[in-house]
Amino acid sequence: MLPLVVLVASVLCGVTLLVTAAFQGAVTYYRTPTELVAQPDPGQVRLGGLVVAGSLHDDGDTVRFVLSDGANQLPVVTHGVPPSTLRERQGAVVEGTLGSDGVFRADTVIVRHSNEYRPPEASDQP
Repeated sequence: MLPLVVLVASVLCGVTLLVTAAFQGAVTYYRTPTELVAQPDPGQVRLGGLVVAGSLHDDGDTVRFVLSDGANQLPVVTHGVPPSTLRERQGAVVEGTLGSDGVFRADTVIVRHSNEYRPPEASDQP
């Protein structure tokens, strides 16, 4: 009986470890502008929020925009080509560092989108 209990416990521990490892790769945690302003982090962080309307400017190699969580805003600067789906009033998560000047320098830009499907409007159909 004891070997069976040990075998079942071992299998359950293995399954738990596998499930935990799978979720760690799937869960993306990010900080909001309010959290980052309250507790600045000198290291690499993820920052998430909505792209403020009128703030998105693409100067070729440099892209500038402002992320907001409704309470605070942080300017973001990134170099390179942004995702084609980066738009104002949409969610984005950026990875990078917050400079001493209050500007977030992003290495990576990830556009968040809703998983909700909306069929095209009747006026969009031919």
